[in-house]
Amino acid sequence: MKVFFTGPDKLEIIQPQVSLRICKVIDLNAEILVGNFSDFDEIALGILFVLEYPNVTVYQSGNKNNLGYPMVNVGQYPAPDIPMSAEADFMLAVCDGKSPRVTANLQRMPKNRIRLIRL
Repeated sequence: MKVFFTGPDKLEIIQPQVSLRICKVIDLNAEILVGNFSDFDEIALGILFVLEYPNVTVYQSGNKNNLGYPMVNVGQYPAPDIPMSAEADFMLAVCDGKSPRVTANLQRMPKNRIRLIRL
């Protein structure tokens, strides 16, 4: 199972319910697909790295911060999000109601395959 993580680019801290959801995905031993574009991506990558979770693929969007995880170079946004949406079985979406990026990603995935966390 593959899970695409998406979240707002203006996120400075991660809420406890988001950390818990990330841990639940880890418990499922899912392959996690995440970009390296925004604050959310960087925070999620940091959590996965600290927890030493190995099943992560980073879709690169210019920033080369992949924390040692395998990287797929697909170009500038929205190029990374399109293949992640297509490849993933599910999406973990953190939504603040302001991010056009998250809104676009939600439209790419069938609603029954999205786990949404509203901030």
